[in-house]
Amino acid sequence: MPPARRYAVLTALAVLVTGALAFAATSVERAGIEADLTTRARDALSASNLPGEVSFTGRDATVRTGTPREALLARAVVRGLDGVRSVTVVSAPGRAEGGPDGTPDAVTDPDTVAKARLQRAVDDVLADDPIEFRPYSADPSPDGLDTVSAVAALLADAPSDWRFEVGGHVARVPGAEPESAGELSEARAEVVAEELVDLGVSPEQVNPVGYGDTRPLSDRGTSAADRRVEITVR
Repeated sequence: MPPARRYAVLTALAVLVTGALAFAATSVERAGIEADLTTRARDALSASNLPGEVSFTGRDATVRTGTPREALLARAVVRGLDGVRSVTVVSAPGRAEGGPDGTPDAVTDPDTVAKARLQRAVDDVLADDPIEFRPYSADPSPDGLDTVSAVAALLADAPSDWRFEVGGHVARVPGAEPESAGELSEARAEVVAEELVDLGVSPEQVNPVGYGDTRPLSDRGTSAADRRVEITVR
């Protein structure tokens, strides 16, 4: 083999070997990151008394849990861990009371079934992307406004005699006055209600209500998931 060709072959082999070693090192590092994040996420969910399975692709988490309410809290818990880039939650319809689509088994009233399906669709949107606010304010985050738009699209075609309660909630703050919690939660509910109306939902259908910090999702009521707005189909 001529020297020039031998040199080219050896150079190509060196590049291939270097690439293979770099790929192996990257794969080992990625596996270690995923294993560490998975362990910490499972421990965090367990400490919060939340059921569910969690897996990672790189720094991106997928959490499979039961009801949309559990999904809301699980998403907040996992997203709060250092090193996590994004969280996707998948709530299992089978955990909902009733049939596989979340509707009651014995219901024969079509209107009730339709409301249950719409509620399920709204819950799924809120579980995946909660309506979030800046701390201690009634200003929705940009992502929160996107979620309101997605919910408005679901509600816009509902029958005119259906009603939608927009329930505002806040996280508990040690030493805070109950009145201030109620006022802030009501302000958040009103902001979301106004946004829904601006997006095409009839104002007669929307009823904002402030619940203060009286209906927490987490045990202590101090989680980011407790700072939320829920929408109930009536």
